[in-house]
Amino acid sequence: MSRSATEKTALPASIATPKYENVGEATVVDLAADGLPFLPLLGEAHYSKVGNDPDLHVHPGMVEILLCRRGRGVAVDCGDRAYPFPPGTVMALQPGVPHVLKPKPKSLLTTWIWFRLPLRGRALPGMTLPQTRWLVDKLSALPITFPASKDLVQSFRRIWRLYREVPRGAPERRLVMQEAAMRLLMDVLDSSETDRRGGGDERLVALLAEVRRDCAAEWPLETLAHRAAMSVPKLTECVRRLTGLPPHQFVVSCRMEKAKEALARTDRDIGEIANSLGIATAQHFATVFRRETGMAPLAWRAAHR
Repeated sequence: MSRSATEKTALPASIATPKYENVGEATVVDLAADGLPFLPLLGEAHYSKVGNDPDLHVHPGMVEILLCRRGRGVAVDCGDRAYPFPPGTVMALQPGVPHVLKPKPKSLLTTWIWFRLPLRGRALPGMTLPQTRWLVDKLSALPITFPASKDLVQSFRRIWRLYREVPRGAPERRLVMQEAAMRLLMDVLDSSETDRRGGGDERLVALLAEVRRDCAAEWPLETLAHRAAMSVPKLTECVRRLTGLPPHQFVVSCRMEKAKEALARTDRDIGEIANSLGIATAQHFATVFRRETGMAPLAWRAAHR
C-alpha cells in the first residue's frame, strides 16, 4: 500500500495550508473521479513509528471530518486549546480552525475526509439547491468533537473497501461510491446529533446557524449569551466546544467565508464587500482577511476565478 506525508507551505501568522501526497505514513485519494468533486480527499494514516509534529494548519473552504480509530495520549491542538482525541472520537474542523494532531505515537490509526463547501447559490452534483443548503448548514454546525457511532466507524471502513475493491471503469463504481459517501456523511450527522441531544445544545446550535446566515450583524457577547440562556463564560466555553473558536472569532470566520464567496463570484470592490459584512473600512477588511486566509483579498480573487 502506498503512503503519504504532509508538505506545508508557510503562510503569514504561522498558519500553513498543507498539500497531501501518497508518500510516508498515510494513504490519500481524491474522490472526484467517482463523481464526488465535493469530497476532494479521503485519507487514512497508520503510523508504524512515532510521527513528526507538523505546524498548525488550515484547510480553506473545507470541513475536515477526522476519526481516531486507534492510539493513546493523542490530542488535536487548535492553537489556544488542545482537544483529547481518544479512539472512537470524531473531530469536525471547520475552514477557519487551525489545528494539528499530536503527538503521533506508534500504532496511531486515523481516517478522515474533506467536504468542500460549495459557493453560495450552487448545488452539489446530484442534489437540489435546498438539499445542498441543508447539508452544508448541518456540516457547518457540527460540534468540534463528538463520539463516533458504530455506524460511522463502519461507514469509513466501507467506503475504503469499496474504493479498493470495485474496479475502476465498472458500471456500478460511481453508484456504490456515491451511496457510500452519502451514507458516511449522514452517519457523521447522526453521531453528532445523538451527542448533542444528550448535551442540551439545541438552542445554541440554532443560534450559531443564525449567526452564519446574518454574520454582518452585530453580535455582542451579552446578546449571544442572552439568546442562548447562558452566562458569558458558559457561552464562550460552549461555542468553543461546538466550533473550535471563541464567539468573536467565530463571527469573524463566518464573515470571511462570505467574503471568499463574494470575491470568487462577483466583481464588487473591496470596500463594498467590507461594508456588506459589517466591517467599517476596506483596509481593516483586508487586514482581517489576510490574517484569516494568508492571502490579500485581490490575490484570493485572482486565485479562485
